[in-house]
Amino acid sequence: MLMSVDNGFRERLNKRIKLELYVEGEHVNIQNLKMRDDIREQQQVQKYLAKDITGYPTPVEFHITELTHVTNKTSLQEIWKSEGFMGFEQDSLSWWSLKINEADIRAAEERFLESLIPDRSKEEIAAQQPFLSAFTTSPAFKNESSRYGNYRFKFPLTELMKAYKKQMCEDEEPVLRVYETKLFKQEIEYVVLVHSPQFNEKFGKYPLLTSSPLVSYEGNQIIWKAQAICETHRYQLDIHGKKAVTQNMYPYQYYVWDQLSLVFHIKEDEVLTFPQRKLKASLSCCGIDPINLSNGENCSSIKEAEKLLESLQDDDEKEDEKEENALEEVKMEAD
Repeated sequence: MLMSVDNGFRERLNKRIKLELYVEGEHVNIQNLKMRDDIREQQQVQKYLAKDITGYPTPVEFHITELTHVTNKTSLQEIWKSEGFMGFEQDSLSWWSLKINEADIRAAEERFLESLIPDRSKEEIAAQQPFLSAFTTSPAFKNESSRYGNYRFKFPLTELMKAYKKQMCEDEEPVLRVYETKLFKQEIEYVVLVHSPQFNEKFGKYPLLTSSPLVSYEGNQIIWKAQAICETHRYQLDIHGKKAVTQNMYPYQYYVWDQLSLVFHIKEDEVLTFPQRKLKASLSCCGIDPINLSNGENCSSIKEAEKLLESLQDDDEKEDEKEENALEEVKMEAD
């Protein structure tokens, strides 16, 4: 018989030695979080969660087709050496975030407006000025920096799922489940678990993702209903007739922000592998956020990070270098 999860929030220290509250098997929306007795006395989250901020776009539905894995200098070298991604220590999970670009934000803005003002004319639609980028300012939308290291891998969701299906699921479809909701001082993290069908018994206590009110997986894309996209609220959203406009907020307000993570279960001593040339093509450098949650060594600057990235040689480049060296030796002998 499958076990059920305990539906109460509990405390734990995570691997970065930070206190977090978590509840397994649920994606709890912000309004319900505000009303839960088991976190009402938790001052570290109530400072921001208890606020009542209005006049911003929520929820906003993002349709995401790319995932990103950010890591530090130490872990980059391990990924490069093993040619792929391993489960993180005892939990055997590889953590990934959503990669949200400008096109994703514009598409989400249009969906939001269609829901809010469904009967706009073509002229009114054309007259609408972009506004959502003024609100998508939380760390979930930052691509130029990260709290977790200098190096960002970016993969199409379809490619990542295809590799996982082939290597970890014996060509069966991966299973997606509601893993947990995590609360920090100002951050809410919703976590989706991806695992092989052979581990249905191990993870059966977690509901299937179809039960989540905030996340779904449809048509090879993740659909996320983001509730708090600002972190720092500097603007308000007003509706004038059939047009959305932004107004400055005085004074600005700090609030919670939410994000979504996907964790891929990878058995101990196994690696989700990719050709090194693919790893390098997917890799870019980013700055370190002032809030640095990375474990391990980081580069002191983007320039140093880029220099290390350039030094990584994939198998094709190593072959090319060998051929060039061999040709140079032949030339020297001929001379």
